[in-house]
Amino acid sequence: MLVASRAAAQSSSAIAEGLFRDGKKLLEHKKYAEACPKFAESARLEPSSGVELALGICYEGLGKTASAWGAYEDAISLARRDNRRDRQRAATARAAALEPNLAHLTIAVPADVASLEGLEVREDDVVVGQAAWNNAPVDPGSHTLAVTAHGKKPWTTTFTVEGPRAQKTIAVPELEAEPVSVAIGGGHVPMVTVTTHPLRLVSVVALGVSAAVLVSGSVLGGLAISDASDARKQCPSSPCGNASAVAENGTAASLADWSTVLFVVSGVGIAASVVLFFIRGPDVTRAAIRPIVGPGFAGVGGTF
Repeated sequence: MLVASRAAAQSSSAIAEGLFRDGKKLLEHKKYAEACPKFAESARLEPSSGVELALGICYEGLGKTASAWGAYEDAISLARRDNRRDRQRAATARAAALEPNLAHLTIAVPADVASLEGLEVREDDVVVGQAAWNNAPVDPGSHTLAVTAHGKKPWTTTFTVEGPRAQKTIAVPELEAEPVSVAIGGGHVPMVTVTTHPLRLVSVVALGVSAAVLVSGSVLGGLAISDASDARKQCPSSPCGNASAVAENGTAASLADWSTVLFVVSGVGIAASVVLFFIRGPDVTRAAIRPIVGPGFAGVGGTF
């Protein structure tokens, strides 16, 4: 294991050195766009003050002043570690020359968004931690900002930082809820988020309950009519001496009474739903609803 570890380390060092030499040749010809990735990969494989110093010079040639300043700061730290005072002085001088002209970016994230589970803020595919949201150095030019969180729709915007000393602020809005899909019969039905007034939401729920009561009343009424018809067939004359027909007629009467009660309740519920629907309250409530279908039943469910 120790031999394998040494071999891997030697291989990484060799690759890093090769990339560094290639980068230096490109840098001599001011081919910054080709040289910078080589220096960056060399620094990833084997960090050193020399590579970071070269990377800073390369970034500066591309006009990426914030990236160059960051590379110089890394070079200072590594040179101090390696006791390379010459590199430390060079990197310090270059960083000091750049710092007054750096552009800065502030990412204004609302408290409600900042507390979301799984929140991630990315600038040009680089994760930006909360500590760097306020007045952080940024390279001039075009950038993309993306914000994601669990259960929320991703939010993305593009912006441009104009030249040195620019101060840019990007305001992140409230993130919209991500529709949730539920499996129904092998497919997926989305959970739809709606915004409404509380009384209007209550009216919709009450209307649904009233409709269910109305259907139940209709079913009981149909059963009552059927039982009464069967009883008349068994005993067409009155008074009736057939005990079975009398019992069935009693059941029909009971079902008819319950049907009448349910019709009255559903009528009151529907009337109340209509009244509540047109009363507008001051507050807004969000509800996520979805259709629910199962063996022998169908309905609407969700969170309110």
